[in-house]
Amino acid sequence: MKLIWSGVAPDYGKVKDSAAARRALTGLLNAAHDILAYRQLSVKAESIHLVSGDRMSYLKFAVATDRTADNAVSLSHLLAVNAEEARGLGDLIGGNPPFRSLRIVILSLEGDFAINRLDLDPESPGGVSWYGPFDRELFKDIALGFALFVTHMVANVFDDDDGAETFAESIEWIT
Repeated sequence: MKLIWSGVAPDYGKVKDSAAARRALTGLLNAAHDILAYRQLSVKAESIHLVSGDRMSYLKFAVATDRTADNAVSLSHLLAVNAEEARGLGDLIGGNPPFRSLRIVILSLEGDFAINRLDLDPESPGGVSWYGPFDRELFKDIALGFALFVTHMVANVFDDDDGAETFAESIEWIT
């Protein structure tokens, strides 16, 4: 997130398989959940849509592309639905909303396989499962979309003014 804020694309070159992808994406997903819970945006799913559903907000970051901005918007909508379902389950069991698994179906741009499936479950031992051939370029696009989403949330949801003062404080809180 610090790199994205500074206009530098993160280097995901060391991510060569789904196990490494799991570690990278689970951290970003947990950060997103922490932000949503802290700001109580998970109480109303439409709040998440309003805060982070605009692709132009992501394209303002120097490292964003059309595809990664679209990934960030998709993630925000998926998390909104996930938060709403978790809240419903929390109401049913009479406890805090459990953030459980999140499934993302990704269209592959190349190869014989048309679809990859990415299952994210930060509460399980596996964390992330990637179904389909692992594609480094596709992973980079997805991970950058995640990072854009979390960076946007930190820069804007925590912000009371222009983001300059609270971004560092928010990063410190998350880490």
